[in-house]
Amino acid sequence: MRLLLTVVLCMFGYSIFAQHQLQGVVKNTMGETIANSHIDLSSNCVDTDPLGRFTFNNLKSGTYTLKVSAEGYGIYQEKIILDQSKQLTIVLEEEGEETLETIVIHTAQQKAYNQQKITQKYLQDNYSSSLAKTLANVVGLDAVTIGSQTAKPMMRGLGFTRLAVTENGIKQEGQQWGADHGLEIDALTTESVEVIKGVGTITHGSDAIAGVIEVNNEIIPANGFKGQYATTAQSVNKSWANGLNLSYKNDKNFYKFKTSYSIFADFKVPVDEITYLGTKIPLTNGTMVNTAGNEFSVYGQWGYVNDYFQSILSISQFQNKSGFFAGAHGIPSVNDAKPDGSDRNIGMPYQQVNHTKVTYHAKWQNTHDAWDFKLGFQRNHRQEYSLFHTHYSNQVAPEINPDLELDFKLNTLNAELSYKKDWLLDHTTILGVQSQYQTNDIEGYSYLMPEYDRWNIGIFGKHTWNIAADWNVELGARYDAAHLNVSEYFDDVLYDYLIGRGTAETDAQTNAQRSIPLSKDFSRGNAAIGVSYQISEGWESTFTAASNFRFPTAMEVSSNGIHHGAFRHEQGNPDLDVEKGWAFDLSQHFHKSNLKINASAYLYYFTNYIFLKPTGVFSILPHGGQVYRYEQSKAMLTGLEIDALYQWNKFGFQVQAAYLYNKQISDTGVDYPLPFSTPTNGQFSVQYHFNESKLLQQNQLQLTVKTALQQNRIAQNEEVTPGYTIVNVQFSSALNFKNFKPQIRLQVNNVFNTVYYHHNSFYRALDIPEFGRNIQLFITIPIN
Repeated sequence: MRLLLTVVLCMFGYSIFAQHQLQGVVKNTMGETIANSHIDLSSNCVDTDPLGRFTFNNLKSGTYTLKVSAEGYGIYQEKIILDQSKQLTIVLEEEGEETLETIVIHTAQQKAYNQQKITQKYLQDNYSSSLAKTLANVVGLDAVTIGSQTAKPMMRGLGFTRLAVTENGIKQEGQQWGADHGLEIDALTTESVEVIKGVGTITHGSDAIAGVIEVNNEIIPANGFKGQYATTAQSVNKSWANGLNLSYKNDKNFYKFKTSYSIFADFKVPVDEITYLGTKIPLTNGTMVNTAGNEFSVYGQWGYVNDYFQSILSISQFQNKSGFFAGAHGIPSVNDAKPDGSDRNIGMPYQQVNHTKVTYHAKWQNTHDAWDFKLGFQRNHRQEYSLFHTHYSNQVAPEINPDLELDFKLNTLNAELSYKKDWLLDHTTILGVQSQYQTNDIEGYSYLMPEYDRWNIGIFGKHTWNIAADWNVELGARYDAAHLNVSEYFDDVLYDYLIGRGTAETDAQTNAQRSIPLSKDFSRGNAAIGVSYQISEGWESTFTAASNFRFPTAMEVSSNGIHHGAFRHEQGNPDLDVEKGWAFDLSQHFHKSNLKINASAYLYYFTNYIFLKPTGVFSILPHGGQVYRYEQSKAMLTGLEIDALYQWNKFGFQVQAAYLYNKQISDTGVDYPLPFSTPTNGQFSVQYHFNESKLLQQNQLQLTVKTALQQNRIAQNEEVTPGYTIVNVQFSSALNFKNFKPQIRLQVNNVFNTVYYHHNSFYRALDIPEFGRNIQLFITIPIN
């Protein structure tokens, strides 16, 4: 009994004299609470609840650095000397309210474990037609581009199904087919983005080897009615884009409505001739004929929040219609590259995409526990139209939709349930389960891949341990299982064609069997660990190590047809195994006075990387070119990233640089670089803040020099890309008309009309350069 009493008294004394609680609420200057603001307390991180509150439990006595950030607000920072429990009220000023003489360059905010928060203001300041191209301005990110609007993101030389993109916690589906399929999320209406590299990817599963791009369109608005109208125009493709964001919150309910529309003409490049597959194709006034198009999106949201519960329902629709450069679709054609009478005409061939999404997010929480439930449905309907052209003399046009070449209908259902527990002694645990079911139906007179259905389920856990005020450890583990069913497809037309040409029966049967019935099971587990150490007040070091995996896609195991955009015969491999590997990352974050430096070194090693390998055999299909088959081998990627920012009086200076080295490690000893390898690149920006007047405020002039070295480490089917240096200039200001304060940004990209090539452009193989001089005007008008 005496022993038990002693233990109880010791525990009671320890909790009194060694453990403290820090509580607070975050508000704006109007007294309204700010939900989902991010709180950093040295190595500890939390987000405020729907009522703007936060709590840190079991803190030891000591000095802490408190940083608070939120979408649309400036960063708050102060030192906290904690010798007893405290309650704080933090007031954040909206961006644009600062009266400091120093200039602030808006950058992606770095968090522990390589997490970067990107605000809506940053997206607007760096707007580049699509979300993927806009994010390419973040160090370590790049984009595979096609034309003026379509792009998909890459991270550290990895993309497609090695980089997960989510919206409201639901993984975006439909952009994985190829480089010519973009990311169907509108940049003008996106509220915030978080880029995750490290242990946090453990909650996303197979497609998160490189990292995760989390799009958050569930930010809870302030009370009352608020809105914003954004409009922008560009000269290079005569584009005009508009975005409208509206929100209303009354007590516990809130509503959002967002919509955008853009229209663009054929874009121009600063050359008069390109070369494609040995054919020289002249361009009239540098115009890429039939690259015009339009995009439309609409988004509605209803939410309910109280002290312990929040419920958010979102419904969105994204539509895109855009032409393919006809001179390089299928067989090179000089005639198809000639002007068609209108630079806004969308002729054959063209693509049409409709992406419908419904997401539901519910969260129950109290002081130490939280349940999180997410449900999402997506329908991605992608069609490619081209005037019926047969590669076989015996093929006739379909009676219905005779010009529909390819048609994919991808339906995806996602569900996730997770539980978060804040334990004593600075421990936090998250446990969760995810599931997905997916079906793909096909139509069209051409064939690339079969119909399929797939399901997978995964369980995961993540534990954070704040060992001390300056030490933090995060552990994660996951296990997934998946099943893939691929439908059989026998091409009767091709079989008759081959037999008619005298092909042997066995060869005709083999080639006409475009897809065999396939049923495959995959399973794999992985784990990750991250350590963060606060070396000094302004210097933090983090290290993460993780195993990773990726399940082969239906495209990789069963495609068998001509990919016209890439002009090659792509062939799947049913013997592919789960892609496996390891990832390591060491990051340093230094912040002192007006200097901020973020630097990262990383290494990815794959034991069986999946890639498209040229076989050296020409396709038996007419106009099929060389056969490229999916194979596996060892591979390695490593690189460095640095982002430095210095502020001095009215000047702001920023330097960014990224280096990537990769290779496929073959058994023959002949190693090749991996495709889409981003060359060593960097940029230097200087920004100057002008004195304000009654009419013009927040006046800023920015000069940016972007450069990339020659990329001569190329994959087997790529071209050497020369290095380049371009100059961009931007001026921005806010007009002050009492309560009406529109912001205007005028930007000139590629000031000197330099001819340069982006190695990761889909059009690089066609010798098509990037845009010449491009003038862009961007205006945002607040609505209150």
